[in-house]
Amino acid sequence: MASQKERKISNLKKALDKALAIDEKKIAGQIKATGFLCKKCAQCCRAEFGDNTVMIFPSEINCICEKTGLSRDDFVIPTPSGDRDPEGNIHTFEWVLKKNGDCIFLENNQCEIYECRPYICRTYPFFLLDGKLEISECMGIGGNINDEESLILAVLLKQRYIIEIREAITLLERFNGFIPGGRGNVCVHDSEGEHWLVTNPDQAN
Repeated sequence: MASQKERKISNLKKALDKALAIDEKKIAGQIKATGFLCKKCAQCCRAEFGDNTVMIFPSEINCICEKTGLSRDDFVIPTPSGDRDPEGNIHTFEWVLKKNGDCIFLENNQCEIYECRPYICRTYPFFLLDGKLEISECMGIGGNINDEESLILAVLLKQRYIIEIREAITLLERFNGFIPGGRGNVCVHDSEGEHWLVTNPDQAN
């Protein structure tokens, strides 16, 4: 009998097959019908306008490191979590961009890593949920967008969706549970495996 983990991976692989078959032109048509024009207001980057948390995957972290010369610890933190193993170490999944309220890469109302910004930023306010187009609140909704721009967004949305599913598959394949013993007191699980971090030297293993 398949384990719960094996069933989850199997379901994710089925979702991946469906994601790969998504018709970008159909999504582009939906975007065009909705309308969108970025007003460069940067509200999506600012805390005062709502949750501006940006989840970021290892491939995106590595891209930012390569383009900027920054290290991972300079701009990401573990996703907040209260899950602990028997020794009290915190376990979490994936990373989020650091914030000082606003995104740390927001400077003078502009993104300092625009060319290598995460997919969630590239595709905002749109995202795919179960393969269907969903829309977050944004002042730019209803704006004039042409066919080419709609298709570019649709392609990026499909890429993002595929990466999200592949990340989840690889993470689960490498996940061994909340097991103590690493050199740190916080363990981040992602597609690269386990990252043990020391956030409180007094509690480190």
